[in-house]
Amino acid sequence: MKIENSFASLWEESGILYFIYNDDVIIDLAAAMQIVTDRLTVQKGKDFPILCDTRGVKDIDISARRYLASEGALFIKAIALLHDNPLSRIFSEIYAQENKLSIPTKICTDIEVALQFLQEYL
Repeated sequence: MKIENSFASLWEESGILYFIYNDDVIIDLAAAMQIVTDRLTVQKGKDFPILCDTRGVKDIDISARRYLASEGALFIKAIALLHDNPLSRIFSEIYAQENKLSIPTKICTDIEVALQFLQEYL
């Protein structure tokens, strides 16, 4: 099953959930809640390692960051955050700090490194 919304595309492939933010997306709390609802729909109650491509994120507010790092962390075995610019790196670092005790996290600029990390959690 593949879901596309105004903020991202997400699908499961070979045991990994791919989560790709759309270009120039701005995430507020309502957007974060929609994103999580759609992700949980794809996951159907199962834990997955997640490849989260944050390169398209233009801005994310503090309430959205907090939501994604708390309620938004359900059913995540591990997460690799892919970035290529200062803003997406900051978003990734904040997310990693918020979840440092609960979810194995790797921040990457290379998709192959990200996928290799996630293989450990299949």
